[in-house]
Amino acid sequence: MPESVAIVGAGVAGAAAAIRLAERGVQVDLYEAVPEPRPVGAGLLLQPTGQHVLAAMGLLDQALALGTRVDRLFGDTPAGRTVLDMSYRRFHPEAYGLGLQRGALMGLLWGRLRELGVRWHCGAAVEGFEQDNQGVTLSRADGGTSRHAALILASGSFSKLRQGLKVRQHARLFPWGAVWTVLPAPAGFPQIELRQRFRSASQMLGLMPVGRASSADVQRGINLFWSLPVAELEDWSTRMGLDRLKQQMAGLFPDVAPLIAGLTDPAQLREARYADVWMARWHDGRVLAIGDCAHGMSPQLGQGANMALIDAHELAAEAVGDWPQVFQRYTRRRRTHLRFYGQASKGLTPMFQSHAVVAPWLRDRFFGWGGRLPYIHQQSIATLAGYKTGWLWGRLKL
Repeated sequence: MPESVAIVGAGVAGAAAAIRLAERGVQVDLYEAVPEPRPVGAGLLLQPTGQHVLAAMGLLDQALALGTRVDRLFGDTPAGRTVLDMSYRRFHPEAYGLGLQRGALMGLLWGRLRELGVRWHCGAAVEGFEQDNQGVTLSRADGGTSRHAALILASGSFSKLRQGLKVRQHARLFPWGAVWTVLPAPAGFPQIELRQRFRSASQMLGLMPVGRASSADVQRGINLFWSLPVAELEDWSTRMGLDRLKQQMAGLFPDVAPLIAGLTDPAQLREARYADVWMARWHDGRVLAIGDCAHGMSPQLGQGANMALIDAHELAAEAVGDWPQVFQRYTRRRRTHLRFYGQASKGLTPMFQSHAVVAPWLRDRFFGWGGRLPYIHQQSIATLAGYKTGWLWGRLKL
């Protein structure tokens, strides 16, 4: 019988799952389609829950040395109306977010993979799979096959392999995406935390300090996020042009002008698209989906990498016994937490990225006021920090 577990995708979810399982003594084969994996994706805000998982891997101190501590999220309108003012300290005196470049996080995870001796197959695209009572057979793009005891799909929101699970599911593209980049903080630029500026829901600019990409870097970066409809992403550089885009950014938030002076080439900006991924359950026999492949959501709550780390941690906690039972227990363990964040993300998105009129009007008038109420502020920060498991009560325990 095959002994090893196959994981497809070496992003945050796949790499973290490989690490946590290997630490439990599970033999792992990690498959990645790209011959030379490089981190792709915007800077991320690692929440206290995700920090807990990194600490369990022995990687938190290194992440803290590379990233930037974020104690507050503040968002407003050009007229000066406060929309969001959320402080981690009001949730817990020692709580904070960690702004981190994705390259920094992936460097730490990939380094840990190598330390553990995980078998990592780069340039090995998996195109399909078949499972039976004894294991799972992978079909690779090179025409070869591989046999494993179980399969974990960590291949992203737009995974084609997920469709091979005999589970009710859908993946619906969000009508809004973004362009983003990481720019070096210019001399004299004010120290910022997570800063957002909104004009209705049709314009949103976000800034977040994300530290250094590696220990060799001296310059600290700031992640710049600009919301755009998906229909405008394809040809934004020819249709709009970089100069006009920068004018729109500065028109919405004049303080950003010194930062975007370093934005001189459209190639510096990457495009981001998101999907709402829903599955009736995340396992099918000996196959399991985790991370964005299982529960992709919009970026409004900033939970993508955070949820991926928690998925890996919780899976390893159940990794005893036959794999179909392990995956079934994992699904039960993760259900309330993931369902809440999927619903919350889907509900909040039209308030921040849409052409809607009423939803952002209500947001501007009630979010700031409601955030001053202690109970609402506590619940809002608990949601941001990744702890909520229900609308009224429920707290994640790691």
